[in-house]
Amino acid sequence: MKLYIETSVPNMLLHDDAPDKKRITRLFVEWLKLSAHEPFISPVLTKEISKTRSPRRELLEKAVLELQAAMLDVTPEVEILTRQYTEARIIPARFRDDLLHVAVAVCYRLDMIVSWNMKHLANPNKVALINAVNRQQGRPLMRIHTPREMLGL
Repeated sequence: MKLYIETSVPNMLLHDDAPDKKRITRLFVEWLKLSAHEPFISPVLTKEISKTRSPRRELLEKAVLELQAAMLDVTPEVEILTRQYTEARIIPARFRDDLLHVAVAVCYRLDMIVSWNMKHLANPNKVALINAVNRQQGRPLMRIHTPREMLGL
């Protein structure tokens, strides 16, 4: 499968305040290296990381490199789909980057998004709203799961 890795995944590797999620994320990263699945990221992730202060920023950059993920561009098609999601009021407009992540994965026809963001992304209600827009636009449906779900834990 082609997996889009959203920013919350490498970020969780640094969360000492959530030891269970941190442990599961570490297992997920190791599993990903051994699996035949293809990981992908986008400049949205690198932009979000660039807003982080040092030394955390460097640790996040290292965590992203460990994913060995291919970089996908934010194309005009991605921007249009993001605008359509925003107009559908799936989540507040100030969280546009979350919708950009989804639009990248959909436009590049990836199989799934992996995210710990359970408020805006790995949330069945939000996935249903996202897929309503995708269906309306003749686009593929998207699945969004946490690393825990990916590992079947």
